[in-house]
Amino acid sequence: MAVIFHKLHSSGNDFIVLFEEENREIEKKAKKEFISRICHRNFGVGADGVFFVLKDKRVLHFDPDGSESFCVNGSLCLAFLKGMEKFKDLIPSSFSLSGVRVSIEESTVPEISFSLEKIEIRKLTVGGHKGVFVDIGNPHFFVKGRILPKEIAAELRHNSVFKNGANISFIEEEGGTIKISTYERGVEDFTLACGSACAAYLISSKLEKAVFMPPSGIPVEVRIESGKLFVKGEVDYVAKGDFFS
Repeated sequence: MAVIFHKLHSSGNDFIVLFEEENREIEKKAKKEFISRICHRNFGVGADGVFFVLKDKRVLHFDPDGSESFCVNGSLCLAFLKGMEKFKDLIPSSFSLSGVRVSIEESTVPEISFSLEKIEIRKLTVGGHKGVFVDIGNPHFFVKGRILPKEIAAELRHNSVFKNGANISFIEEEGGTIKISTYERGVEDFTLACGSACAAYLISSKLEKAVFMPPSGIPVEVRIESGKLFVKGEVDYVAKGDFFS
């Protein structure tokens, strides 16, 4: 049976969105085998994650390895879809992802916000690399300086100092722009952008706002206002189709 999918990307971070409205009982597909298959870049549609938007207004996000997680860029993709007549009533204005409450803002460019309730920040030395660990609903470890090889990033990501692993980001500050490259857990590779990494780094930097430049070259804007984090970024609707699962 074919599954109707929508594919979008936010700053190069790409996602598949599945609506229960279009796919009866789609939540039954929210299992590792199906998620890994549809996210596979050779044998599936290919994506950094998949969203399930259910009729009861719940929203679920899974990484390609089948783990459920909080996701900023994917939420921006939902904000984009909500601006379309066809989807505006299917996507809730506010939803929870892995315990983090996300709100879609009214903006000409897709924008979301979320609270700063669950935050952990601490300095660490991991595998000989000094950095800052920040958890905003998913864990991040930041190392300043040039991007290290994928093999080293993978070792850091799986280091036992992190209870559930961590996303590993390399940071270079140039003028008013922050260059960021992230090796994402669940994807197990560098991605073209990671919105939650941008948000997490802003908190650790003590800045109130910043423009981040990921490998895609498409900027992500982050600011702190009234005790909430706001993230804004470009989104493109890439494709709609049938996945023969």
